[in-house]
Amino acid sequence: MYTLKQLALITGLTERTLRNYLKSGLLTGEKKDGKWYFSDNDVIDFFNHRIVKTAVAARKNSHVHDFMGATHKSRDTACIILDLPTKKSAEISRFFCSAVNKRTEISMTFEAHKGQNRVIIIASPETVADVLNEYHAEFK
Repeated sequence: MYTLKQLALITGLTERTLRNYLKSGLLTGEKKDGKWYFSDNDVIDFFNHRIVKTAVAARKNSHVHDFMGATHKSRDTACIILDLPTKKSAEISRFFCSAVNKRTEISMTFEAHKGQNRVIIIASPETVADVLNEYHAEFK
């Protein structure tokens, strides 16, 4: 199960945008104790919608574009794009959501399509290295 915050991390969309998708019926989930939760199927159906694909792709691309266009950064920053060919999309997205949720000053987007997973992480070089080391320890 994914929370609204995790889904926002994965898509790069704001929680407000996701709530609007909930209101319009493009996103379905279950509300428990005042919080939204989304199953793997809810997320897959959401990502497969034409409107959502366009919005997520635009946000993902702007994520990298904003990084590349910033001419002045106050600290060392890394942007890494991982292409992970595997059928374990749900496990991979959960791993990266968890990795991001326990850190500050990190952003991530995730996209899965036909066994191909793309993860974009922007953080300090040390944080990116830590996340990659955790990933390799768990999945390799």
